[in-house]
Amino acid sequence: MSRARVSAARGVGLAVLLVLGSSAATAQADDDGPDGVYGRLDGDLDVRVGAGAAFARGGPALAAHASLLYLSSAGLYAHYTDALGTDGPAVTRSIATGVVIEPLFLGRFATNLEHGPARFDLGLDSFALGLGAFWEAPRGGTFSAEPGFEFSIGLGFPFFANATGPVLGVRGALRVRPGAFTGAAPFHLIDQGALLSVTLTWRHIVPVHLVDVADRLER
Repeated sequence: MSRARVSAARGVGLAVLLVLGSSAATAQADDDGPDGVYGRLDGDLDVRVGAGAAFARGGPALAAHASLLYLSSAGLYAHYTDALGTDGPAVTRSIATGVVIEPLFLGRFATNLEHGPARFDLGLDSFALGLGAFWEAPRGGTFSAEPGFEFSIGLGFPFFANATGPVLGVRGALRVRPGAFTGAAPFHLIDQGALLSVTLTWRHIVPVHLVDVADRLER
């Protein structure tokens, strides 16, 4: 075998060893523990759409929920319920919309508190607070002209160890009807609308590049 072939073979062997060593190091780094992100920074827009059941005075109803959150932390939501013609629920339909924040993710990530398991971190970080307005149609009536006030708390339990995927969402809302603000009706907390919703939600992290949109426009 010529010296050139020997040198080439040695070079190939060295390259293979370097590649294998790099792969092993990467695998070891991945095994050292979770990065605490679980795909939440693969994009800047967190999109969630789900449907399920809502439980309020009189019986269950269909529930649909959607939200858009920036960096999985703050954004807007919409919530809809429909009794689908059944006679049980006192409210046949309702629409709510407002702002929602999930304050734990960025704070816990910045302070290195995301150690796993992934489902635990994702579930804990999904703790959400919402403030908004709602309109409802009582049985036999139409949607109210004046909105009421809604305060909500929610949690999401992921099926997989990644932000993108199916989530079981649980949301509780306390609704104060508009008559309580105007004095047209007495305010009794126990008589106000309380709503519990359980939804199967699809969560998807979408890269829309809101952060660097100005830079891309300049280019």
